[in-house]
Amino acid sequence: MKQLKIIPFLLALAALALWVPGCATQNVNPPQARANTGYVDFHADPSVGLSWEVARFDDRTQSFKNVFSELEPPPDGVLRLAFAPGHYRLRVTFLNRIISQPAEVEVEVKDGKITPVQVALIPDGTALVERREQRVGPTVRGRYRSNTQISSDESTLYRISAGADAPMPYQAKERTAYAH
Repeated sequence: MKQLKIIPFLLALAALALWVPGCATQNVNPPQARANTGYVDFHADPSVGLSWEVARFDDRTQSFKNVFSELEPPPDGVLRLAFAPGHYRLRVTFLNRIISQPAEVEVEVKDGKITPVQVALIPDGTALVERREQRVGPTVRGRYRSNTQISSDESTLYRISAGADAPMPYQAKERTAYAH
């Protein structure tokens, strides 16, 4: 009887797994621009180790929807996202930095072109980051006991600024002036 209840759950989970990747824009770098597609190159100095998150403003819902979120930083320091040509309001933040304020930028995406977006991390004070580590281990009597260790570090707090440049002809990321 329980097996019959699991089947609809597994089918729903499989449908969700197929749907979710379609919502995300990949970090792309095709050898030439695709038809009816423009690109936005996000880059920062220094770009080493930045885990990008980019959201697009949805006029219908009046909220931002993630189009890219990845803990693994782009290997070349440039995040390139593909969009249909048009005007976009994008929000940029980083998953591996403490951010007081993400950046919002207006971007014009042109067919077959790249719109570079220069992103800057601006120190905005410090923040105390608290970490809790829970350890479970056996006692002398063979029972298990939980122990929570709390530590804290002071880290730099950043706000982000971003500015879009004029669209330029398409080229591979490694050939752009801002690639590292």
